[in-house]
Amino acid sequence: MSIRSWLSGIGRCVGALAFALTLFVVGSASADTIKVGAPVPQTGPFASDGVVMEKAIKLAVDEINKNGGLLGKQLEVLYFDIGDLTPDKLQAAAANLIDRNKADMVITGYGGFGPDIPAFCPHDVPFIHLDAFSSVVDLMNSMGCTNIFNISDIEAAYGRVIFDQISALGHAFPAKKLAIVHGPYEWEAGLTQALADKAVAAGWEVVLQEEVPYESAQWPGILSKIRNAAPGLIHIEMLDPSLTNTFIQQYRQNPVKGALINAGYAASIPAFGEVVKQGDVDGVLGMTLSAQLPGAEGDAFVEKWHTAYGETPPWSIAAVLYDGVYMWADAVKKVGNASDHMAVNKAIQGLNHKGLTGVLAINDRYMIPTNDDTQPAFLLQVQDKQLKPVMLGTKKIGDFITPSWAQ
Repeated sequence: MSIRSWLSGIGRCVGALAFALTLFVVGSASADTIKVGAPVPQTGPFASDGVVMEKAIKLAVDEINKNGGLLGKQLEVLYFDIGDLTPDKLQAAAANLIDRNKADMVITGYGGFGPDIPAFCPHDVPFIHLDAFSSVVDLMNSMGCTNIFNISDIEAAYGRVIFDQISALGHAFPAKKLAIVHGPYEWEAGLTQALADKAVAAGWEVVLQEEVPYESAQWPGILSKIRNAAPGLIHIEMLDPSLTNTFIQQYRQNPVKGALINAGYAASIPAFGEVVKQGDVDGVLGMTLSAQLPGAEGDAFVEKWHTAYGETPPWSIAAVLYDGVYMWADAVKKVGNASDHMAVNKAIQGLNHKGLTGVLAINDRYMIPTNDDTQPAFLLQVQDKQLKPVMLGTKKIGDFITPSWAQ
């Protein structure tokens, strides 16, 4: 383009020399840094989580750079907006971050729920993500993607864990009846189906299991069905926290006596936090896949986040993405070369990286099974306008409080 037009105006020899020098300068500049690609939803319906992704990646990278960098080089983060996670945007992200900008690693919270796999699989560059879907894990394994790492378990596993955790709270349910409302995404449908199957196996009856389209969610009719069925547990799984909040507010106007509400993953999304602060959802349960474990390291992470951003880190994906950057960095140190992508990929799978969220132990399906010894899931409850952990895996770590509206 501008270089070509310039070259055409001078002699062939001089042009060739100038072009060679240009390549040398660019190569030298890029050799001074190791580039980290971050395809995140900066706009669109997932932007609330996208902000968390950016901050988590930046916090880890800034910390590594402050401590001397990686292999003596500074890390440089390249962000790319994947908006509503469509296949074309994921393909554009791969082309921009890897083909054009030569990133040596790509990391995101969730990068498309499937379209990211064919976008990044053809490259050897490590791609770290949290697309916690059964079909995504199946796809990346069927395609033979040895460079893609899902640093969490799948949605069905979390559905089973949720039922076990709620059952362990000691709550006197008025009836062993479960009502489920979920959105159309695979995460929502898969998690709630596993939850329903686990409940039935435990002797519960599933009295309602209804999918609700985002664009036409109407709660009065569904709430009427729930009240008539009189369940002991109501689970709503919708990734849009505003719809979840509307459901809860309308339900609380006439709640089922003794019944609990679990708002699923939406409870840990930052946008839901504004509702939590208002006190309108006290007593509601929720979950998150992987957050900082209790203890000194977890407390230090919270303090670092607060110092950097003037806020408390959300329970959603902050700590696990911080872990993901460090897991990759440890693999690079082991290999001794960030650009030897195949060797780094192999090192990641054998690391068993100890992080803030537990042990990131990648199994032969390129994911992390959730359990007490690896990366336990949290059950949360809104108490006094705050989200507080009450269960970590199979262990009680906080007091469960029966909501006033359920008594």
